[in-house]
Amino acid sequence: MGKLLGVAAAFAVTLGLAALPAHGAITTGEVARALEARGHQANIGVDDDGDPKVTSNIDDVHLTVFFYGCDHGRSCQSITFQAAFHVDGGVPLEKINAWNRDKRFLKTWVDKVSDPFCEMDIDAEAGLTPLQLVNYVTLWESHLAEYKGAMGF
Repeated sequence: MGKLLGVAAAFAVTLGLAALPAHGAITTGEVARALEARGHQANIGVDDDGDPKVTSNIDDVHLTVFFYGCDHGRSCQSITFQAAFHVDGGVPLEKINAWNRDKRFLKTWVDKVSDPFCEMDIDAEAGLTPLQLVNYVTLWESHLAEYKGAMGF
């Protein structure tokens, strides 16, 4: 009986693994479809280094999704959602630090002129389903709205 349960458990694990995406990475097309599923326009392109990127606008904010660990530009191991803001006089570092201390997923930093950037990293090495990608876009939307309010934009 114990051997039969072991075989059944192994079969169940095999079935569960079969439901995972066939590849362990993410593509620009998948990210674009997730953005479009949430009602956002998505443009596929390349960044200054020739790596893939997707751009969009969410809540009147320009968004760039950068791709990392790419296999010749086809599929990549991780992505970063990033938005930049220009603020006359910059944002005080205390405000940036308070956000980073109290928040978990969306992080912020300032450039050399104290203009704020916010970003959210996503590890796709094990693969992501289309629903998971749409959920990450939804998470970005809610955190971006909260971030804009906290920073006073």
